[in-house]
Amino acid sequence: MSTIRVPALERALRILEVLQKNRRCTISELISLTSLPRSSVYVLVDDMIKLRLLRQNSDKTIQLWVKLVSLGSSAQESLDLSEIISPYLEKLIDSVDCLVANFGIMDDDKAYYVALKTSPHSNMRILSRQGGEISLVHSAIGKCLLAYQESVRRESILNSLDYTKKTANSIATPQALRKELASIHNRGFAYDNGEGNLEIRCIAVPIIDLDGHLIGAISVSGTISKFVSDKLPSIVEMVKKTANQITSNLLIKKKTTLI
Repeated sequence: MSTIRVPALERALRILEVLQKNRRCTISELISLTSLPRSSVYVLVDDMIKLRLLRQNSDKTIQLWVKLVSLGSSAQESLDLSEIISPYLEKLIDSVDCLVANFGIMDDDKAYYVALKTSPHSNMRILSRQGGEISLVHSAIGKCLLAYQESVRRESILNSLDYTKKTANSIATPQALRKELASIHNRGFAYDNGEGNLEIRCIAVPIIDLDGHLIGAISVSGTISKFVSDKLPSIVEMVKKTANQITSNLLIKKKTTLI
């Protein structure tokens, strides 16, 4: 094997490989599993968090994060999210008369689409795209992701957002968004009533793992003529059911990885 001329790269790779296998680790676990010096692990993890290669969760565990997805298909396979969730989005397209079904995640103070499926019957132009940024003010999926952030982090993000209205229905102040986020958290789903586009309504539901960590959120968007008020409760239940199925699938994948 060739000599690695930058030892820090090899050490960083060892950390990434441990996290790929174990999903979430504390700093102490990383030190033990990598057999690297404590000071090196602290410095490398801190730098990789700043680069959005890793994320530190509220319970102080470290995990691989979304920046890796943009570095290539192999990283995307290790995160496994798009591959696992895309079939569920396709089923939502079939079961809900919608234009598009999305999966998105938070990365630091922004949100991004990781996977999306569009209806083959839609003749409307869909603006959302894989890797595109999600509005945290004007979209159901963005509001849903923000609602399930830790309170201090959520408040920091909330106060830094652009509240320029896109439609007459758009949320226009931090106070209004703060109230909406509390409602989303209490009822378990987010709703966008023509807030980004007057012709479109959206419903989003969080995906939470069994440890209570937010993985991301899924959403469906449809025209106001299709997403009429009396159909919304059944659509919410279908999206919630799909989110629960995704959580169960991720748990099975995790168990399989550990065997």
